[in-house]
Amino acid sequence: MNGFERFLTLSIEDIEFSLRQFPDLPWYDFWLNPRRLRGSDFLMRWSQGVWSEERLKNAVNETNSYYALPYGLSSVAPTNDVRAFELYFERLDKAGLSGVKRPDLLIFRKDDKSKVDKIVSELGGLTELPFIDEVDQKDLITTALVGIECENSLWKAQKMPDFGAIMTPQKRLNGKLGLKKTAIVPTIIVKEEDRTPLLKWQQEHGKPIHIWHVFFDRAYGIAFDEAQKLIK
Repeated sequence: MNGFERFLTLSIEDIEFSLRQFPDLPWYDFWLNPRRLRGSDFLMRWSQGVWSEERLKNAVNETNSYYALPYGLSSVAPTNDVRAFELYFERLDKAGLSGVKRPDLLIFRKDDKSKVDKIVSELGGLTELPFIDEVDQKDLITTALVGIECENSLWKAQKMPDFGAIMTPQKRLNGKLGLKKTAIVPTIIVKEEDRTPLLKWQQEHGKPIHIWHVFFDRAYGIAFDEAQKLIK
């Protein structure tokens, strides 16, 4: 599967989250056919992912302490032209980088903004970062404090059916406190397919990664290491 198709497939976590109130369905492991995503359908799916990155980037940059920079492979892709977007991923494929997983954002100290902007400029600008091997981005990554993986949801968190529900003893948990199995509450999702690549990036660069999940009215975050402990 090429990079363009990989980007547009639906993850099993997205499907499970949408259908978990229902019994098992044969659609559980279906893949959306990305070649049918054209025009407004494509732009809607692409914009949904970028929206969360923009909200987080803007929120960080409004602080007096930190500076956020788009860093993921899709973060600086063409925004309003489906064909240009596909050609972008074809270029990544040719460079052998379409399968690389990078955090969506890098966070720096605000005091380092001038230094970071200079490094990015010398590398050719934000649009060129995805095509440059990270070995050649050592100064940029070393300056960063943390990498951010962004997830998004179409829900308003406070409008979710079980928002604020009180945990009660659950039979399936051997009497431990929890929520009912069908509870619909704000959730931070870490895609299974991303866990190993994110862990590899974190270990290679010695920089922590956080997972931030954005809803329309709230955002929740967790350190990737803590998420790994909870998953285990």
